[in-house]
Amino acid sequence: MNTPAKPAAPVATTSRSDLTARHHALERSLAGMKLADAVNGTSQALRYFEDHTRTEREQLLKAGLIKAREDVAFSTWTSERYDHLLRLARDTVMRAFAETGADRKHRTSICALAILLSGHSIKWRKVAGTRPDATTREWLHQIFRTAVSFGDESTVLSVRIEERPVDATVEALYVRALLLDRFTGGNLPPNRLEILDNWLVVWMDALWLTREAPAGEPTLGINTAAAQRGLTPYLHGDGAHLFLSLRPLQRQLDRAIRTFHRGEIFPGWGIGATAAMEEHVAVIDFLENEFTLIETARVQRGKRLASAGNAVDGVFFGFKEICAMAFSSARASSLAGGGGELGIRNAIHLVDISEGGLGLDMIDEDARKVRVGDLVAVRLEKGRPCVLGTVVRKSNLQRPTATLIGVKVLAKSPMHLPMERVDAATNTWQPCEGVLIAGALANGFADSIVVSEDTYVANSLIAVTVANRNFELHLGRIRQQGPGWRMAAIDADDAQ
Repeated sequence: MNTPAKPAAPVATTSRSDLTARHHALERSLAGMKLADAVNGTSQALRYFEDHTRTEREQLLKAGLIKAREDVAFSTWTSERYDHLLRLARDTVMRAFAETGADRKHRTSICALAILLSGHSIKWRKVAGTRPDATTREWLHQIFRTAVSFGDESTVLSVRIEERPVDATVEALYVRALLLDRFTGGNLPPNRLEILDNWLVVWMDALWLTREAPAGEPTLGINTAAAQRGLTPYLHGDGAHLFLSLRPLQRQLDRAIRTFHRGEIFPGWGIGATAAMEEHVAVIDFLENEFTLIETARVQRGKRLASAGNAVDGVFFGFKEICAMAFSSARASSLAGGGGELGIRNAIHLVDISEGGLGLDMIDEDARKVRVGDLVAVRLEKGRPCVLGTVVRKSNLQRPTATLIGVKVLAKSPMHLPMERVDAATNTWQPCEGVLIAGALANGFADSIVVSEDTYVANSLIAVTVANRNFELHLGRIRQQGPGWRMAAIDADDAQ
C-alpha cells in the first residue's frame, strides 16, 4: 500500500464548464448502459475529474485559509462536482443490488466508489464552507448495511485515491468517511484536513470494525439504523452495534510521530508532503486532543448536570456583550438571554458539561451566526456567575435542524474589571474594560486578562483596582485569541 506511485502523466487542461458538461452527459447516459459499463463510467469520470483539477486543488489546499474570491468559487465548484458524482454512484449502487444476478465484483466496486465519494464530499463541503448534506450519513449507513447483507464489506479492492492505488475494503472506506465526518466538525483548516485525510488513507488497514465493544478500550460506536448518528464515544446501552477501537489508530499515530522524529515527512506523498512541519504538528495535536476527549467521554457523561437538556439561563456572545451583560447583577437572577447583536432568537440548551467544556444545542439558523473562536459567557444557574469560554467546534446533532456548539472553558469564575490604559498617541490614561482570569499558580504567574482587540497592545500598561488595591498590569504575549478579543499574559505590579 505504501509503494511509491509512478508520476502522473501531464494532462491537457480542461475548462470547468467542460468537466461539468461531462458529468451531466454521463448522468443522461447511465440508465442505458450495462451495469459493468455504468460502474466503469462513473469510476473513470472521477479519475478524469481529479486528473484535470489536481494542480488547482493542490494550490488551493496548500494556501491554508481560503480568502480570495476565485478560491472560494473554485472550492464551491469542486464540492459540487464531487456531490454530483456521488449522486451518480448512489444511483448505480441501487441498480447493482436491484438487478438479479449482478456480478459481485461490480456490486463491491460501486459500493466502494460511492463510499469513497462520500468521504470526498464531506471533506470538500468543509473546504468550501458549505453545510454538510443532511442525508450523507443516512446514505452511508444504508450502502454499508446493504453491502454487509450481501457479504461484500470485507472484500479487498484496489481503490484509486488521487493517483495512488490503495488496498481497501468497503468497511475501511466507510470508517474513513465517518471519521472525516467527525473530524470536520472541529476547527481544522483545509490544508490540515487534507493532511489528516492522507494519513487516514495510509492507515486503511487499521480502519476496521468489531461487532462487540472491546473491553476496557476507548471506543467509538455506530448505530447504522440511526440516520443522523455518526461515530460517537460508546457508552453501554446507547444503541451502537458496530465499534471502532481507538487503540489501532493511536498506534498508527505513534508510527507517524516516529517518522517525523527521524526527520521524514509522513507519509511522504500528497499535498502534506510540501506543508510546513508546524502544520503536521498541528494535526498531531488535533488528533491527540480528539483521542483524549473520546477516552474521557464516560467521565464527562458521568459529570453531566442534572439540568442538561434544559435551557441555560443566559448565553452571551462577543467581548462587548459579555462585558455589558454577563456580569450585570440585574440579570444574574432572571432568565436573560444574549446574542441580540447577532440576531439569535431561540432558546439555547445545555447538552453536555465536563471540567473543561460545555456542549450547547442551538437551532441551525442561530448557530450559523456563531463562529469558531467567538468568546462566550454561559450562566448555568440563576444567581451564579457566568462561565467564560471560547467556541471550538460546530457540528450537527442527531436532530436535523440542530447544531452542537462546543465551548472550551477558559474560566469558571472570571472577574469583570473596569480599567484604564495608557493611550500611546496622547500619553494619557483612557477608560477601558477587561476580564481577569486567575491561573492555577498561587504567585499569579499564570494569570491572564481578556481585552478587546482594540485595547491590546503588546507591553502596554493597564491600571486596575482589585479589592481596594491598585495594580499596574503589563500586557504580555497572547495566550489565546478570537474575533474581537485577545487573552494576554500579564505581569502585575502593586501600585501601592
